Amino acid sequence: MGEDMAKATALEIPLGWRHPPDPDCLPSGIPGIDFPRGRISEIAGASSSGRTSLLDSLLATATARGEHCVLIDTRDCFDPPSAAACGVRLEKLIWIRCRGNAEHALRAADLVLHSGGFGVIALDLADVPAAALNRIPPTAWFRFRRIVEPTPTIFVVLASRPITKSCSTLLIETRRRSAKFLREVEYEAASRKPAGKEPVTFHVRLHTLAAG
Repeated sequence: MGEDMAKATALEIPLGWRHPPDPDCLPSGIPGIDFPRGRISEIAGASSSGRTSLLDSLLATATARGEHCVLIDTRDCFDPPSAAACGVRLEKLIWIRCRGNAEHALRAADLVLHSGGFGVIALDLADVPAAALNRIPPTAWFRFRRIVEPTPTIFVVLASRPITKSCSTLLIETRRRSAKFLREVEYEAASRKPAGKEPVTFHVRLHTLAAG
């Protein structure tokens, strides 16, 4: 009888891989682009490709919901007036300036991720020299992924090219398409992760356009 009960109990154990549930997402403010919580997302694109405008739209959505956010600004390129014009509530945003030092930016990201309590943490490595990006060890992204996974935080990395490799869940590449009547610029955001999504076009008026 005891052996029969043990076999019956063993058969109740489900077999196969355990797939984690889909994460909650926060809209970016641009239709068709949502950022997953508890994951690394990456926005990659050249200067003036719309990457900063996309980040500002996400920060505007998060701060409007009362969430506190952090921007780790490696090259000190953040423009508060432009961000405020996009709807970012600056009183909800912590701005960390790193004076061009990518190593300090990574340390700041580590500390902020460990502290917890933030809706969005953005690590801006845009326009950082390629040599400095190449010195970032792959283990850094794996460590950041482990830290953020059990949290409701959105961790966003901005760069001129994709750098987080397999550690990102969402990878968006931005590009500038055209200027319209010298008053607004049209951008395209194409998702490489997950694959299969149609590119999204969005417009930014020049008087609210940031440098990214």
